[in-house]
Amino acid sequence: MPTRPTPGDGVTVTEVGTGAGIGRYRLEELLGRGGMGEVWRAFDTGRERWVALKLLLEPLAKDAEFVARFRREARLAARLSDPHILPIHDFGELEGRLYIDMRMVDGPDLAKVVARGPVPPDRTAAIVSQVASALDAAHTGGLVHRDVKPANVLLAARDPVFAYLTDFGVAAEQNRSDGLTEAGTVIGRHTRRDTGRYRPERPPS
Repeated sequence: MPTRPTPGDGVTVTEVGTGAGIGRYRLEELLGRGGMGEVWRAFDTGRERWVALKLLLEPLAKDAEFVARFRREARLAARLSDPHILPIHDFGELEGRLYIDMRMVDGPDLAKVVARGPVPPDRTAAIVSQVASALDAAHTGGLVHRDVKPANVLLAARDPVFAYLTDFGVAAEQNRSDGLTEAGTVIGRHTRRDTGRYRPERPPS
């Protein structure tokens, strides 16, 4: 069970996790917390649906360069439409905090599943195929994910297995070289370099 934050953690609400609101969202359960913010199970009262709401720390919204990178990366991620890419519904700023509204997936991430023990071969093959489909769609759209790992693969709580690749916030346009997302840790974490983008130089002959 994740620990619940208090108002002093930067969430500008009074009764965190008990139906408190930020903008049109009612926060219900803290799903995770990282160095840049929190992810909540929230109810979108405007569209009447449950979502995964990522709220970034308040000081980040005051950093103009970071906000520009955030908006660019969120747009890149939101334009992807493969069924195995976790959809982004909306993004922007609410009450002084940057946010990303994503589809709520009621299921574990692949890292948790693998930690429990071996995954059956047929299930493994299905997951790999679905993640490959997501990556192929991203590459066709001119994007590189840059942080593919089990923790960024969500599995819907149903059979047959259905996987979503998430944290496309560290994506970068394949033909872009201005470094705008080089520090990119907006939606996900930049923990490794994609081998399709960073190739070793040929050794001298």
